[in-house]
Amino acid sequence: MNAGNRSGTRSLWILAVAAGGFIGALATLPVPESAAAPGQEVPESRFAVVDVTLFDGEAFRRNQDVWIEDGRVRGLGPRLRLPEDLPRVDGRGHTLLPGFIDGHVHTFGGTLNDALRFGVTSVLDQFTDPGLLPGAKSARDDIARTGEADLFSAGMLATAPGGHGTQFGMAVEPLTEPASAAAWVRARKDEGSDWIKIVSEDGRPYGGEMPSLDGEMIGALIAAAHAEGLLAVVHVSTIERALEAVSQGADGLVHVWIDEIIAEEDARRVAEAGVFVVPTLSVIASMFGDSTGLRVLDETDEEMVSPMQWGTLGDRSYLRTGTEGEAALENVRRLHEAGVRIIAGTDAPNPGTGAGISMHGELRLLARAGLGSAEVLASATSGAAEAFRIPERGRIAEGYVADLVLVRGDLESDVSRTIDIVTIWKDGYAVARESAAAGSAPEIAPAPDGPIVVDFEDGIDVGFGSGWQVTTDAMNGGASTAELAVEAGALVVRGETKAGSPFPWAGAIWFLGAQPMQAVDFSGRSVLRFRARGDGRGYTVMLFGAEIAATAPPAVPFVAGPEWAVIEIPLESFATADPSIIAGLAFVAQAPLGSFTFELDDVEVR
Repeated sequence: MNAGNRSGTRSLWILAVAAGGFIGALATLPVPESAAAPGQEVPESRFAVVDVTLFDGEAFRRNQDVWIEDGRVRGLGPRLRLPEDLPRVDGRGHTLLPGFIDGHVHTFGGTLNDALRFGVTSVLDQFTDPGLLPGAKSARDDIARTGEADLFSAGMLATAPGGHGTQFGMAVEPLTEPASAAAWVRARKDEGSDWIKIVSEDGRPYGGEMPSLDGEMIGALIAAAHAEGLLAVVHVSTIERALEAVSQGADGLVHVWIDEIIAEEDARRVAEAGVFVVPTLSVIASMFGDSTGLRVLDETDEEMVSPMQWGTLGDRSYLRTGTEGEAALENVRRLHEAGVRIIAGTDAPNPGTGAGISMHGELRLLARAGLGSAEVLASATSGAAEAFRIPERGRIAEGYVADLVLVRGDLESDVSRTIDIVTIWKDGYAVARESAAAGSAPEIAPAPDGPIVVDFEDGIDVGFGSGWQVTTDAMNGGASTAELAVEAGALVVRGETKAGSPFPWAGAIWFLGAQPMQAVDFSGRSVLRFRARGDGRGYTVMLFGAEIAATAPPAVPFVAGPEWAVIEIPLESFATADPSIIAGLAFVAQAPLGSFTFELDDVEVR
């Protein structure tokens, strides 16, 4: 079999195993003295983990041997008769389990590196740049050494104009008419979406308000997804919208609601409909003050934690008071008791979470909600793979991809031990768990030589970087709004700042990298220069660097008067360690609340 291609069928592997004869034969063979201690370097591509407690994706099995060859599981069982020259890893006192699958992430920057370093070998992305999808498909089809988790994704999400998902700086094609659902879904499938994500969210449970798709539109999208052979999952935060999505045929719900506790009969309805739920307790619990994620951080070697993980885990910009976090746990408990399939997902890297590391907090939260150890681990392995139709992953079984995690101790008796990782194998290769500074930070590309000026003469989507987008406090539960237009060769930014967020803002953001929030090195340049005019009120420029900060980004004020004026801001005015590293520049209105209008032109970093 070609080790560089996963297209070989599982049946061929099974035939190969059968032909081996000696595989699976029982014998009373002791662990040889030559077996490597867990964590020691072992030969790549061909080895066995012996006498280990195995969680195979469904159940715990004691005293098992697992044979790995060419990136796949070749055989497993108690005391396999293995080839004499096959290198062994001594698994005594350890648990071997499938690589974790995070059922709800958003991919950018070093997300895939950070995920893998904590044993998450596949991520199920619920909204990202569709431009990432072709490369992701190619990468996950190859068996090869890698420093990244495999990416499966919904790509672009389905939302209303100005609805949830439009505030994050990525291009979104909103929907207004049910008649457009079929064409919209077909376009996503052509882009490479693995399933369809639909937003049913008006913001009210989180203290804000935003437009949302109505029931008719959501029903049309679910039907269109099924017609294309795709799953349809729905983002919800209220029980009313959750039950509506279930009645319309949704396959899964990718948050648990927080506004009220589900009745037992309604929980049974969800189970009978075969709908799975990805609760994302990590982000919800942290929003309401739970410190599970930070406790996991305290138990972790700090060298394994990237600056991005430190920043997002410590970010409390969504922090709220209330009991909704406990309501989310109770809803998961009732759903589980009714027989609903629960899938582990973190919603990383949203505030209060970190890619990869938050999976270990999510598992602890699911245990608090009443899932047993095997059920907790299945939610992040076989359950996730089956719910989202992810092939050859989520189990330790013959022919499956050798994505594996070896953990010290007995997870059956204490599932919180998942963070005590000894070795991670991705595609059968041991993952080098080097310091996060060396392993996870994406390379920062230098800015090109010569002037970089955005003059808007040819519209909004031209010039250096990945473009200009609306940015508002809706990402923090706020209700502020903004819209962009190019008029007479200038960018016009109109909107309204409203109460609803601790720090209201609205305006435009310029992403300077090839992808949103991808940093660019502007070393040798020292000034942000632009022309502005407007309604005479004060505005702010915010600089986003290579890392997502746990606090508000550094900002510098300016005034947009009635006449065009040239504004120059030294980069050193932004209070950051290295202001020459720029991922985004946001030009926004903040206080006082109310309507605003300003214009920008000839924006450059010089």
